[in-house]
Amino acid sequence: MNVYKSSFLIIGKGITYKHCKKFFDDNSIFYLYIDTNDFIEIKNMKIYITPEHQRIIKKKEIDLKKIDYVVVSPGISKEQELIKQITKFQCKIITDIDIIQNLIKSKFICITGTNGKTSTVSLLAEILNANNKKAIACGNNGISVFEALTESYEYVILEISSYQLEYIKKLKSEISVILNVSTDHLDRHVTYEKYLEIKSKILKNACHTVTDNTFTLKNNNIFDIKNKAFYINASKINYLELHKYSHIMYKQKKYAISGRHEALNLCACISILKLIGIDIIDILIAFEKRKILPHRLENIITFNDITFINDSKSTNVSSTYNALESFVDNIILIMGGDNKKISYTSLNTIINQKVKLLVLIGENRKYLSNQISVNVKKLLFENLKDATTFIFSEMDSGDTILFSPGSSSFYMYNNYEDRGNHFRKLVNDYVSTKDKTDF
Repeated sequence: MNVYKSSFLIIGKGITYKHCKKFFDDNSIFYLYIDTNDFIEIKNMKIYITPEHQRIIKKKEIDLKKIDYVVVSPGISKEQELIKQITKFQCKIITDIDIIQNLIKSKFICITGTNGKTSTVSLLAEILNANNKKAIACGNNGISVFEALTESYEYVILEISSYQLEYIKKLKSEISVILNVSTDHLDRHVTYEKYLEIKSKILKNACHTVTDNTFTLKNNNIFDIKNKAFYINASKINYLELHKYSHIMYKQKKYAISGRHEALNLCACISILKLIGIDIIDILIAFEKRKILPHRLENIITFNDITFINDSKSTNVSSTYNALESFVDNIILIMGGDNKKISYTSLNTIINQKVKLLVLIGENRKYLSNQISVNVKKLLFENLKDATTFIFSEMDSGDTILFSPGSSSFYMYNNYEDRGNHFRKLVNDYVSTKDKTDF
């Protein structure tokens, strides 16, 4: 692929479009773009556009014979009619990741997983940079892959979603990683088996692979935490221990963590960095100085011995399970959002053990109520504001108010950040109206 002399058609007008558009504009690369809603029909290798959008591209039609590559936004399903039609005409469909891999010779570390992707790529980049190995984390974390062109990086760490993997033709990497796989995105992938198959594509054409203990592959590097101990390939990491999901210890030094999920992310990073040759003590020095990402078991505020936790990043069952594991008991749990129609029954036991009140919100509140069969009192509210207003009047000293939705909420919010910011504002607004001397 000669990127600079090729012509492109971008499908979709989201983040991928914005990143590609800037790169193409900056480098005078010819491209056209179209949204799936713009499409009328495709025949004889031509796409015919609605009059409303003809003036945008200054063409009445797009001649696919003059397009070398079609760049698809990963959020668009292969089942979308335009994609099916373009596929039928055997157009070369690629992603922005396919493009960047043709432009630089950096070593690629490719990371996917149902949970923990953004936190792990961010942590990995921080540790590498702290140890004089220039690295950038980009991709599905919202940072354009074309940012990797701005400087000379030894490592480019790509966060890759299942949606992106579905379209990527050939991924090449120094190290490919699957952090975990649990039931999610079945509204698109239909079955867990198909979802797992797509995730596993990341392991092909990798010099080294790293996964959790659910994968049994030849020459694979497996990371795990059993009881208190950290393991790589069944070998215990000496002197490194997990304590109560609140901190880890290494040779008597304590490092705070926000829960088991963060310990697992660290364990994955240790397995990756061992392949690169970085010592455990140097990893932990950088880990201690890491940037804490918001909306991931974020402690908003604690007052009157009541703690408010914003875990808006939770969009599936396993992320809510991990959140619940991070606290002892007296939890008021807020869940709900889009109706993804996945099973939530795995939460039954842990909710009975730790939750004192289950508050269900959003489009899937009734579905969740039917799925989660527990002895705990359940209350249903249409939205987050109504739910928190009620909770403010019911909470007691010693409670943990955990907002861990276990679902997306695109019908109400732009993204999980928007949702988490709303929860944070509701809590802070409530606290600001109180005289703290009353607590």
